[in-house]
Amino acid sequence: MATTTIAALNIYPIKSCRGVSLQSAVLTEAGLALDRQWMVVREESGRFLTQREKGILALVEVSLPLEALHAAQWGTERLPPDAALTLTAPGAPGPLKVPLRRRPDSEIRKVTVWEWTGAGADEGPDAAAWFSALLGLPCRLVRYLGSGSGGEKGPLPVVRTTEPEYAVNYETRFSDGYPMLLVTQSALSDLNAKLPAPLPMNRFRPNIEVAGADPWAEDGWRDMEVSPSAGGAGIKLTAVKPCSRCKTTTIDQATGQATHLQDHHHRPGHGPGHAHACKTTTIDQATGQAGDEPLDTLHTFRTGKALGWAETEKSWTHAVFFGWNVVSRTPGVLSVGDRLTVRAPQGKALVPAP
Repeated sequence: MATTTIAALNIYPIKSCRGVSLQSAVLTEAGLALDRQWMVVREESGRFLTQREKGILALVEVSLPLEALHAAQWGTERLPPDAALTLTAPGAPGPLKVPLRRRPDSEIRKVTVWEWTGAGADEGPDAAAWFSALLGLPCRLVRYLGSGSGGEKGPLPVVRTTEPEYAVNYETRFSDGYPMLLVTQSALSDLNAKLPAPLPMNRFRPNIEVAGADPWAEDGWRDMEVSPSAGGAGIKLTAVKPCSRCKTTTIDQATGQATHLQDHHHRPGHGPGHAHACKTTTIDQATGQAGDEPLDTLHTFRTGKALGWAETEKSWTHAVFFGWNVVSRTPGVLSVGDRLTVRAPQGKALVPAP
């Protein structure tokens, strides 16, 4: 029987921008350190912007200095003052440096991501001008404050939590809803066998990629334990909710352009429920172009109805799923090569995490 291991670890420091592949990642209660620590928002409303509206975000390259990993483990106070993310993008006005340490003069801004409205720290006029020029509309770059901010005082919350019906009192930063996304590489292989042209894993923007499992085996996993290859205590993970996929999977992540592999208007079985799957997964992460795949193909065999999940959650009937949202209360370090063991199966009823 094959050993199930962590095959890849990815973080996305700025929501909807390119990811950074790591050999080791610090796990916090809010997910992998620095993941979705920043996001771009509309200047006037403070509402988040993603590849769903601006596919060009897929072309924003994020480089992390080595010091960032130390900051993740020991805190930003040990960082040199000039430690920064470096952002580049085609058509952008040169590289942008975003300090890893919070700016002492940062303005607190009201921001919204999906249903949550709270306080974020503005990264200043240079970042605002850079993203505004790139996206063609007034916007700001903001930093998540959260539980590590020292309890920012003010009328707006700084901590964002997951949906309580699936995971009670777990913190998540500027992700769509949960701290981490886990996928199996075999699931992508199975999907690619059904597609007109294969797609890379970056369409799904996972944090944890697992090798050695059967295709879609993750649908049956709930409690998992990661055994660090360097030794030490196991790290516990819990899969709490399957991930419904959106338009980003149809956007080429290398070009920011859509991939129109098939005309979905002529595919059988498409109804109003197709809208449950949003745009992100259709975005090619190499081009930023959006299209119809892989949502069209996923709709043929990975809907809530096809998987039997609509019996528990009727709203999932027409939604399509790939990967699982995962939480953890065990801080530690995950590394590529770590063994993953399933300790308890997913029950038929999806219940809150303990």
